[in-house]
Amino acid sequence: IYPRVLVEKMADINLKEVTLIVGVVTACYWNSLFCGFVFDDVSAILDNKDLHPSTPLKTLFQNDFWGTPMSEERSHKSYRPLTVLTFRLNYLFSELKPMSYHLLNTIFHAVVTGVVGRAELLSSIFFLAAFLSYTKSKGPNNSIVWTPIALTVFLVAVATLCKEQGITVVGICCVYEVFIAQGYTLPLLCTTAGQFLRGKGSIPLSMLQTLIKLIVLMFSTLLLVVIRVQVIQSQLPVFTRFDNPAAVSPTPTRQLTFNYLLPVNAWLLLNPSELCCDWTMGTIPLIESFLDIRNLATFTFFCLLGALGIFSIRYPGDSSKTVLMVNKNNAKLWNNVGHALENEKNFERALKYFLQATHVQPDDIGAHMNVGRTYKNLNRTKEAEESYMMAKSLMPQIIPGKKYAARIAPNHLNVYINLANLIRANESRLEEADQLYRQAISMRPDFKQAYISRGELLLKMNKPLKAKEAYLKALELDRNNADLWYNLAIVHIELKEPNEALKNFNRALELNSKHKLALFNSAILMQESGEVKLRPEARRRLLSYINEEPQDANGYFNLGMLAMDDRKDTEAEMWMKKAIKLQADFRSALFNLALLYSQTAKELMALPILEELLRYYPDHIKGLILKGDILMNQKKDILGAKKCFEKILEMDPSNVQGKHNLCVVYFEEKDLLKAERCLVETLALAPHEEYIQRHLNIVRDKISSSSFVEQPVFPADSISGVEEENIPIENVKEIRSEAKPTQIIKTSDNKSQSKSNKQLKKNTDKETPHKTTKEIKEIEKKRVAALKRLEEIERILNELPFWGNGGWGHLNTVH
Repeated sequence: IYPRVLVEKMADINLKEVTLIVGVVTACYWNSLFCGFVFDDVSAILDNKDLHPSTPLKTLFQNDFWGTPMSEERSHKSYRPLTVLTFRLNYLFSELKPMSYHLLNTIFHAVVTGVVGRAELLSSIFFLAAFLSYTKSKGPNNSIVWTPIALTVFLVAVATLCKEQGITVVGICCVYEVFIAQGYTLPLLCTTAGQFLRGKGSIPLSMLQTLIKLIVLMFSTLLLVVIRVQVIQSQLPVFTRFDNPAAVSPTPTRQLTFNYLLPVNAWLLLNPSELCCDWTMGTIPLIESFLDIRNLATFTFFCLLGALGIFSIRYPGDSSKTVLMVNKNNAKLWNNVGHALENEKNFERALKYFLQATHVQPDDIGAHMNVGRTYKNLNRTKEAEESYMMAKSLMPQIIPGKKYAARIAPNHLNVYINLANLIRANESRLEEADQLYRQAISMRPDFKQAYISRGELLLKMNKPLKAKEAYLKALELDRNNADLWYNLAIVHIELKEPNEALKNFNRALELNSKHKLALFNSAILMQESGEVKLRPEARRRLLSYINEEPQDANGYFNLGMLAMDDRKDTEAEMWMKKAIKLQADFRSALFNLALLYSQTAKELMALPILEELLRYYPDHIKGLILKGDILMNQKKDILGAKKCFEKILEMDPSNVQGKHNLCVVYFEEKDLLKAERCLVETLALAPHEEYIQRHLNIVRDKISSSSFVEQPVFPADSISGVEEENIPIENVKEIRSEAKPTQIIKTSDNKSQSKSNKQLKKNTDKETPHKTTKEIKEIEKKRVAALKRLEEIERILNELPFWGNGGWGHLNTVH
């Protein structure tokens, strides 16, 4: 009769009672609304990728148990699919306006305050809803109403998605149907069954209808169980002795401890002041002997329970015996406090709690892993390695004939990942780290993180083909992981396969349109391809990148480089200035901004930029060359230019470009012989450079022309004309690498060549010896002819630009 009474009572609930209940609930949770997440909430909610809207919904049915491995160093606790959906709604509401979010958050925070209880609450709601729906399945004349039954099956499935015990409502429905809805008794059922089996009677219609309903319920339950087994891939979840020490204890410890839990929970029901967020590990020490004083509490509880059963027939009421308990033996609680402090970057205090967890539970693998991770965060690598080795030594040993994966918590496999990540910082231990990754994979072939971490290591070991194999294996396990497609793109870059790399970058962006590294590096790849048609998309991706990372100067710099490619000088200047504003010592941005000014006839604006560049990087050779060029051409500061080129040769005596330009300085100083020697030395450094030989010939012609003027007779045919030629350009790259997670994408900081013209000054004529009038006239006639040719030569020389890299006046830079 109790369900009927319950339904009647529920129908009597009025608005005042509902308001009172809602008010009490709101008051209870009010203090928690302004608090941060703690304990299991951190890993289960904040660090749980299943809660992100970008995660496909189907993965909720795969990450279905506690302890699913997720990241390099931390495991997350995954909840039942419907429970996760509740959180995802909360994430979506966070996109609303602050006021709307605050109001909605008040509702949802009541759900998420209790991490462990939240799944039970949801399951209980649908549990009760399924039962109430089933109570409506009996129609007039004991007929079957199928709509409530169908709704019951659906609600049972939903309750099971929240918590597995939701399926037990089917048993309650069966009991309700037989003993309450139909009013059968055990003697009646036994008598009817006996007569049917002996062939002396048939099953009554009402009982047959009841049997049909029960068969439908049981068949639905069986179907849910089959689906559940498929979801977990026919493997039971891993629960270690840390989760429930009593469950793996021998007799009678197991029975005594489990029975003691009854009075403990009864006491908590009456006095919830000692409620704890977690009751695993050593929270309740095992009762290993009949002489344990706590057995009295168990005995008293059963006595009171029996008395309560007897007295409940006569009087309503309840009573219980109380017992106190101490929580200092629960290693999980120490670990949880450590996690909370760790999230606050308070590693010193976190370490104390993690160490205490290892003292309370010396064989707790997770506690030792926490200690190792904290030591690593404190840069105490030796102690970190020792802690990881301790955790590794506690792993279950391989037993022939038994599956290792079925006996180990998946998150404990992270000890191999963490240890390998630690020792691979030492270049001499890369093979040792690889061995640890392979060991983790051999223990659990579906351990995705091991493949990812191994792929990164193999790239570091310059084994891109093997790295590719590792990432492809990881993709077999998770094809919707944008990070994996990104890493595979990096491998293709290492393999000199830019087209394949771009395809994988695009795949990563299809899965996550805001994947920052994929946006940035794919844009750089498009830019470096040189294909004009790809530049608009590269620009769009870089704009998306700076929207996600507004403080990263690299995004603005590469936008500036794209603008320079498109000859959008004003836009390029704007982006370069933004990059420099964010990073004052950004070498590439400083140089290319100065180069941009020099290309757009703003050489004097380039000088202070070059001064700033050389203040941070005094050995920046191309900056020195560009500065020397501007000083000589625009400022007419030959001495300043000379110092720039001499400084280059101090740092790099074999620098052909610096040496060549210094020869030009000697020429400007009218020291033709020194210029000639300088060019001879330069030609020796680069004997195959045709332009150096041509320039040497020009200087020698100049020397010959000057000497000829002093002679009494200057043969008219001894001076040959020099024609201006196009000097071949030599490109010199200066590469600047920007470090990014997983791999490095190289970007260059040079641009197209800077052209500047250099004027060569004329030499004055020297006096000739005294001659007769006839001789003087003849000489004068020849001098006029010679001077005309000399002026022609000088005119050509004057039109030749200043010597740069690979030719007169060409200071070549490429990006």
